[in-house]
Amino acid sequence: MALTSASTQAEALAQYNDNLAWDGNTTKAQNALEAVRWLLVNRAASQSIAGINLNYSDLQNEKKRLEDFVIATKTGGQRASFVRARAL
Repeated sequence: MALTSASTQAEALAQYNDNLAWDGNTTKAQNALEAVRWLLVNRAASQSIAGINLNYSDLQNEKKRLEDFVIATKTGGQRASFVRARAL
């Protein structure tokens, strides 16, 4: 799901919740990261819905973990790539 400027907080929370088991799955990690970024950018100064409080400092930590994982999977975990093999 791609969040946009027209997305709601409920949609962003649903996307985040749908991708909680992101560890080891690049697609889920990217979706969770998108949701976390949306929530951080569009957050209110404080939020309480039906007795549930959102703690945005926890989201900052989660964002860092997600970014590190997504970057590592895109770069192959800092593995060296083979460029060319030549017989000796």
